[in-house]
Amino acid sequence: MKLILFFMLGASLGSFFGLVVDRYPQKSIIFPRSHCNKCYNCLTMRDLIPIFSRIINKNSCRFCGYPIPLRYSLVELLCGLISTGFALDLLTTSQVCLLFMGVLLSLYDLQDQSYPLTLWIGFTFLLMFIYPLNLISLILFLFGIFAALKNINIGSGDFFYLATLALSLNLQQIIWIIQIASLLGILYSLLFQKHKEPFAFVPFLFLGHLIIIFSHLI
Repeated sequence: MKLILFFMLGASLGSFFGLVVDRYPQKSIIFPRSHCNKCYNCLTMRDLIPIFSRIINKNSCRFCGYPIPLRYSLVELLCGLISTGFALDLLTTSQVCLLFMGVLLSLYDLQDQSYPLTLWIGFTFLLMFIYPLNLISLILFLFGIFAALKNINIGSGDFFYLATLALSLNLQQIIWIIQIASLLGILYSLLFQKHKEPFAFVPFLFLGHLIIIFSHLI
C-alpha cells in the first residue's frame, strides 16, 4: 500500500509538471482549471487520475477525442518510479529533488530549448540547504554565465544544470554525465536529425545523471 501511495504521489507531481510546462511563465498555473487544449472542456476528477485516466480514455480527450501527447503519461510514470525508489530507500531526498528538477527542466528544454531560470534558482536554493557551494559547482556556474554572454554553441542552461548536479556529485561523476550525455546526443543526432541543427541537451544530461545513479544501485 505504501508503494502504491508513493507511486501515485509521484505520478501526480509528474502530471503537475506537465501543467507547469504548458503554462509557466506565460500563464497562471492555478487558473483556469485543467482543460482540453482543443475543445476547452474542463477536466473532471476522473480525467485527472495520473496514468489510469490516460488508459481509460485511450490517451485522448474524453469529450472531443483529441489525442493527448504520450510525453504526459511517460513523465507521470517516470516521476511515479522516482517516488517509489525513494519509498524503497533506493534514493535519497537530495537525489529525488535533483531527479525531479531534471525532469522539469528537460521538459522545458524539449519544448523551447531553454527553461525559466526562476525554476532552476528555486531548486538550487533548496539543495544548498543540504549541500554547500563547492569549487566545481562555482566553475560550472561561471561557464554558464560565459555561455549566456558569448555564443559558444552550448546553452548556458546546460552549465547551470550541471552546476546544480555538482553540489552533490564529484568531478569524476560530472565528467561521466557529460560523456554519457554527449554519446547519447550524438546517437540521437545521427539517427533522428537529417540536418545539423541545435537540439535540447538537458534531457541527455538528465539521462546521464539517471544512469550514474542506477550504476550505484546495481
